[in-house]
Amino acid sequence: MRWAPPTESRARHVARNLRQGDAIEVFCSHGMNPRDAVMQSWRFSADCRCIEGDDGEPVGLCGVATGGVIWLLATDALLATPSHQRQFIRGAKQWVDALIADGAGPLHNWVLAKRTHTLRWLQSLGFAVATPMPMGPCSELFCRCSRGA
Repeated sequence: MRWAPPTESRARHVARNLRQGDAIEVFCSHGMNPRDAVMQSWRFSADCRCIEGDDGEPVGLCGVATGGVIWLLATDALLATPSHQRQFIRGAKQWVDALIADGAGPLHNWVLAKRTHTLRWLQSLGFAVATPMPMGPCSELFCRCSRGA
C-alpha cells in the first residue's frame, strides 16, 4: 500500500466500491449515499489522501476537513489481505501522529457505536471515545472520537 494523489477518478472508484459499514454509517449520520459522501469528503478537505493497494487500485480515501474533522472512507480491499492490514495499521498511526505533531489537532469525528472494531482501532491510535448518543436523521447511536488538545 502507498499514498497516491487523491484524484477525482480515484475518489469515484472508492465511492462505487464503498464498504457496507461505511455506507451505512454515512447514511445514518448524514442521510447521504456513498457517492455523495465520498465526493463531498474529497472536495471539501484541505488535507486529503488516497490509499492504493499493492495492486495499484484505490482502496480508500482519508483526510481532515474544516474544524479538524478526520475521516476515512474505504473499500473492502483496504483490509482484504494480511499485507494490507499490516501496512494500513502502521501507516494510519504514522499519519495521525504526524497530523498531531504538525499542529492539525484537535482531531475528531463521530463513529456509529455498532462499529466496535473501528472504535477499538481509534482508541489504539490515541483517540478518546465518548459515550454513545443519538444523532443524524436515523437517530442511531454515535460516539464522538477525539484526539489532541
